[in-house]
Amino acid sequence: MNHEYDWSLNYNMPLDDVPVDIAQEALVLNGDTMGSPKGRQPPLQYEEEWRSLLKEGIDLCDLRKKALEGGLRAARFRSVVWKLLLGALTPGSPDTWLSQVESDRNHYSTLKAKLRVSPIGSAEPQSDNPLSQDEQSTWHQFFCDRDLQALIKQDVVRTFPGVDFFRGENVQEIMINILFAYAREYPAMCYRQGMHEVLAPVVFVVHCDQQALLHTQEQSEVSPEIVTVLDPKYLEADSYTLFRRIMNAIEGSYLIPNMAPTSTGYFPANMKTTMNNTENQVVAQLNWIKEVLLAPNDPQLFQHLEQLDIPLQLFGIRWLRLLFGREFPLQDLLVLWDAIFADSSSFDLVNYIVVSMLVAIRSTLLKSDYTKCLTQLMRYPGSMDISIIIDYALYLKAPSKFSPPPKIIPPKVLVSTDEKNDRVHYHRRKQVTLRRNQKAVSEETLGFTVPERVQSTHFSNSEIVDGFKTNDTLMNELLNAYTVMSLCRLKLSQYHSVLEDAVSPNHIEAQQALTGIHELCSLLKVQKVVRVEKGTEANEVVEKRPERKPSEVDMTVFKHIVTPIRETSPT
Repeated sequence: MNHEYDWSLNYNMPLDDVPVDIAQEALVLNGDTMGSPKGRQPPLQYEEEWRSLLKEGIDLCDLRKKALEGGLRAARFRSVVWKLLLGALTPGSPDTWLSQVESDRNHYSTLKAKLRVSPIGSAEPQSDNPLSQDEQSTWHQFFCDRDLQALIKQDVVRTFPGVDFFRGENVQEIMINILFAYAREYPAMCYRQGMHEVLAPVVFVVHCDQQALLHTQEQSEVSPEIVTVLDPKYLEADSYTLFRRIMNAIEGSYLIPNMAPTSTGYFPANMKTTMNNTENQVVAQLNWIKEVLLAPNDPQLFQHLEQLDIPLQLFGIRWLRLLFGREFPLQDLLVLWDAIFADSSSFDLVNYIVVSMLVAIRSTLLKSDYTKCLTQLMRYPGSMDISIIIDYALYLKAPSKFSPPPKIIPPKVLVSTDEKNDRVHYHRRKQVTLRRNQKAVSEETLGFTVPERVQSTHFSNSEIVDGFKTNDTLMNELLNAYTVMSLCRLKLSQYHSVLEDAVSPNHIEAQQALTGIHELCSLLKVQKVVRVEKGTEANEVVEKRPERKPSEVDMTVFKHIVTPIRETSPT
């Protein structure tokens, strides 16, 4: 009996079967111009790019900086860079790379051989037959494998419908093999819908690097080390190496507490669910992003989503599970992944990318009702500049290290002081609500504690000190300046209201001007509040409230469950 997917077909599969136009499209999408004679890059530059990787230090500072700045668009060793950033290759030790590559390929080869099931010729034909339901039965395992592969295929054939590369049967079968191998090596995860969209960019990048090697070899000889690392016949094995490391970092968005899929990839229909296990990690993480990151950085947008009753789960689960795979064109998605991998091995930048994506379309969201707002979030505009989203996410994460992009002004700067004070009690109530909703989820299950927001001290207008004498010249000049500032602020606010309704949201320069006007309004607001220390008599003890320090939060989407790659050996 023939297996539906013969594992031996693709492991050493030549890529000549991939149509030329698909290969050229892959190179163009990856920023490579080697598809035509005029655009060919000299082999010397190809070798220099490789040598620059060999010179990288243990911390990969230069490489990380380049990835965060979007400098890998035209890279011909992107898959190698990803291996370095994800730990598949040891940074600073290029002499070990060949042995590490060989080890990973042998691991995949051994895994495939172990999973190859042939029920024909069973040693116990009476007890082990096609009707057997024994989990140890070879026939039972064979049918489970076939059902799981059929389930995977249903998703794989729909991968990136706009990219012809994924329409090739050989590419689809490679993806099915990889996803099936992963499901069997990690049974607690098995296969979940969406994993195929995480795998697709990986296969694409590895293939593009291999095609760049083949084009360079047409012009001159290439270093043997490069030929070994990017050997086209190991497309499947090399893709699996990267895929399982990515999944090791994001598996927290797929796992559901106290629930495990069956061997065919389905969750048991009769599984009793409780509040404790329906609140999975990704939902708790999105709540944390909303309350701890979005609320203080853009309270206006936060309140708008709350009033419309649009929880982040409606769109955020897909964003996190697919690493934003459906939200951006493939070329931009690769640049975004470059930044995520370069920032940290725990992928904690994705927290801030979620907020950055929301802020990038805030003007549209704030003007939309429930239907339009949800439609915008479910179909995120692909025309957004990915570099702006990355830059603002980096700024949100480390404002002392990064500057906000020119086209995005932090919303919390634009919100006037009065508006902030009006929302203080609202946000405190939301914080209490969050803690109440999360009582059902134990800290042990989630692996983190949601910190209380530090309350800032506010001073009333009664604590203002007038430091000038009546009819003092300096005081009169100051009051006159206050009057001019107030009039300017009033006029600018009026102009802003008129222009905001007339200017198209797609007019970038005009929107920047509106943002500048709004910022000027905030700067021109007269601040008359002065903090005054309380006077005390001699030897009088001043009662001080204990200082509260912000809780140390090292919150990432998946950090609490990130574990080293588990190597399995055949028994």
